[in-house]
Amino acid sequence: MHSTEVRILIVERNPRMRDFLRREFSRRNFILEDAGNVGELFSKLDSDIPVHLVVLSVNAPEGLDGELLQQLVTNYPHIPVILHSYLEELSDEPFLRKVAAMVEKSGNPENLTRMVSVVLSRYYPDLISDEPEKDDV
Repeated sequence: MHSTEVRILIVERNPRMRDFLRREFSRRNFILEDAGNVGELFSKLDSDIPVHLVVLSVNAPEGLDGELLQQLVTNYPHIPVILHSYLEELSDEPFLRKVAAMVEKSGNPENLTRMVSVVLSRYYPDLISDEPEKDDV
C-alpha cells in the first residue's frame, strides 16, 4: 500500500485550517477527509470508507476531554490518533496517554506531516514506502 491509499481524517473546527492541512497532505499524496466537529468525526469513522489515522485538534467545538478519547480508543482501537494542539494549554491528564502522538500547532505543517509518517510507519509498517518526499529531494 502506498501513501495514495492512506486516508487521514482531520478533525478541526477552523475551515481555513482544514483547507490548509488538506493541501499539505494532498501534496504528500495522502487522501484527506475532514470533520468540523465530533458528530462528523464519528459519522466518518462509522462509514464504509476506511480511515488509517485521525488528527484531532483540541479546539474542536466540543473541546477535548477524556470521554472523547476513551470513545475513540474503545470503538476504534485500530486507528491511531494524533493530537494537534497548543501543547501548553493541555494539562497532564491521564487520558492524553491514549493518543499515538502529540504535535504542537504552528504555522509550519512540517512537524505534523513528519509525525503522521512516523505514526503510520509504527502502526502500518507496510503502508508507507521509503521513497523520499518531493521536499526531501
